[in-house]
Amino acid sequence: MASSRRQFLLASGAAAALSSTMTRLLAQGASDDVVLTAMLDEIGRFQQLRVAGGGGDDAPYFVSYTIDDNDIFSVGASFGAVTSNSQRRFRFPNIEVRVGSYDFDNTGHVFSGYYSGSRYDTEPLPLDDSYLSLREGLWLGTDFAFKAAVESIARKRASLTNSAAPAEKLADFSKAQPVQSLAKVNRPNIDTAGWTERVTKLSAVFNSYPEVLASGVEFRFHLDTTYFVNTEGAQLRYPGDIGWVQARAEGQAPDGMILRETQQLCALDAKQLPAEADLRKSVTGLAGHIRDLVKAPVGESFVGPALFEPEAAAQLLAQLLGDNLRIPRKPVTDPNRPLNLIASEFDGRVGSRVVPEWITVVDDPAQTTWQGRPLIGYYPFDFEGVPPQAVTAIEKGFLRRFLSTRQPTRNLPASNGHARFPGGFGTRAAAIGNLFVNASQTAPLAELKTRLIELCKERDKPYGLLLRRLDFPYSGSNTELQALQTVSAQSGGSVRPVSPPILLYRVYPDGREELVRGLRFKGLSSRSLRDILAASAETAVFHYINNGAPLARTGVAGYIAGTSVIAPGLLFDELEVDRIQEPLEKPPLVPPPARTTP
Repeated sequence: MASSRRQFLLASGAAAALSSTMTRLLAQGASDDVVLTAMLDEIGRFQQLRVAGGGGDDAPYFVSYTIDDNDIFSVGASFGAVTSNSQRRFRFPNIEVRVGSYDFDNTGHVFSGYYSGSRYDTEPLPLDDSYLSLREGLWLGTDFAFKAAVESIARKRASLTNSAAPAEKLADFSKAQPVQSLAKVNRPNIDTAGWTERVTKLSAVFNSYPEVLASGVEFRFHLDTTYFVNTEGAQLRYPGDIGWVQARAEGQAPDGMILRETQQLCALDAKQLPAEADLRKSVTGLAGHIRDLVKAPVGESFVGPALFEPEAAAQLLAQLLGDNLRIPRKPVTDPNRPLNLIASEFDGRVGSRVVPEWITVVDDPAQTTWQGRPLIGYYPFDFEGVPPQAVTAIEKGFLRRFLSTRQPTRNLPASNGHARFPGGFGTRAAAIGNLFVNASQTAPLAELKTRLIELCKERDKPYGLLLRRLDFPYSGSNTELQALQTVSAQSGGSVRPVSPPILLYRVYPDGREELVRGLRFKGLSSRSLRDILAASAETAVFHYINNGAPLARTGVAGYIAGTSVIAPGLLFDELEVDRIQEPLEKPPLVPPPARTTP
C-alpha cells in the first residue's frame, strides 16, 4: 500500500463493542452472503482506528459501505440498423468515513473529500464472491476515505479559524434509526435477443420520415442489487432495477433551425415496459412531431394566458417544484473565496403561499402504484439507508416542508429519506421520488381550453398558448444549455432555467390550433406558480430518469434515480415566451440518400 504521512492505530475499546454488534447482525441473516460478510468484517476494523500523535478527536465515528452490484444491458439502433450493443457487470463501492462527531465532522467544507497525499483510488470490486478480494478492495477504498476525512476536518477547522463571520450552528450529521432488511434478490433474465430485434424495428420507423435527419432508439436496463451497511447497525440488501426505452429524432427547418425531441418510457421491471405496438405508436408520434415542426412557422415573442396540458404541466412542475423542494446547505469555505452554489427558490419561504390554495403537493416514494399504474419513483431506502417518508411539501397552497437528508438544515434536523444522489462537499443531495400534485378544484380540459379563449378575448389577445410537451429531460447540447442558462438569468427567470417547449400551439378565438417553433420561456420561475388559474380533471403520470444534471439532461453519465410526477393540466393567467435569437445552422448542402433499398 502507498505510504502515508499519518500512522493509524487500533482503539481496542471500540473494537470489542463493534465486533459484538457485527456478530449479532451476521446471526440475523448475512452469514450466507459473502459480500455482506466481507462488508461487515471490514467496516468493523476501520471503526477501531484513530490517528496517532494527538489526533484522538479525529477517530471515525461513522463509516458506511454501499456496494451496487450492477448488470447493464443496452442496445441502440438507427434507421433499422444496430449501432451499439453491450452487456457489462460491475460492483462499485461507495465508502463514507466521517471523523469527529455528529455535531462537527469532516463534511460540509468546500474541499471535503479531497486528499493531497499518495493513495489507492477506489476501484470496482471483484465480481467473484471472493471474501479475501472483497475485503482487500474495501480496505484500500476505506483507507483513502479515512485519510481524506482527516485532511478535510483539518482544513475545515482552519477555514473556521480564519473566518471573521460566525458559522451557522448546525450539526453536520443527524442520527437515524438503523434498519436491517435483507431481501432475497432474484435477478430476472433480460431477453437480449428480443430487445435487439425490437429496437432495430422501432428505429426503422424513421425511414419513412425524410424530415428526420438523425434519430435513434435505445433500450437500456440496469439489474442492480444494493448492499448497505454502516457502523450504526444498518444492514440492507435490496433490488434497484430500472430500465427504459429512449427514442430521439432531429430535423432541420428550411431556415436552418435544429428541431429535436426525445422521449423516455421507463419501468422498474422490463415486463412493465409498453408492448411493442405501443412503443411503435410512440416512436411514430415522435417522428410525426419532427415532420410537423420542420414545416411549422417560427413563433413570435408573446405575453398572454397559457394552458399546459397534463403531461407538459408535469414536466414543468418536475423542474419548478422538484428542483426547489430541497435546501442545499452552504459549505464552509475560506474568506474571499467565491462559491457558486445554486440555492432553492423556496429558501426562506416556509409558511408563504407558493401556489393557489386549492393545490397540495406531496412527495411519497413509498407508493408503488397510482390508479393501478406502476410508479418508477418508488424506492425502499435512500442513498443513506433511510426508508423514505411521505412529505407534504405544500399544503393548501402554502410551503410547509422540504425534502431532507441526514445533513441538518434550518428547521430540518433529521432525514426524511430523500437522499438520492451523492452531493457536493462530502454530503448527499435530496431529490423527489413520486411527486403528487393534487388539486381540489378542477374542470375538464376542454373547459379550460374554452376559458383560455375567453381570456384572450377579454384581454384583446389575438391568441392564447397551448403547451403539449416540453424538452424535458433536456436533449440539447452543452452549448445550448449554457445559452439557456444565460438568457434565463438575464430575463429575471429561474436561476435554474426551464426546458423550452417542443409542442407549442397558438389557440385562436375560433378554437383553431397552430403549431409554432423557435420559442422559449422568459421570466418563468417558481413564483409564476402563484398565477395558476385552474387545473384540469385529467391527470398525467410522467416518468423520467433523473441523473442530477441540469434539466436532467439526457446522455449524462452518473447516478440515476427513477422519478414520477403525477399532475393535472394547468391554466396560467399570464406566460411570456421569447423568440430564440441564436445564429442558425446551415442546412446540409447535399440531400440525404434514399432510405429504401433499390
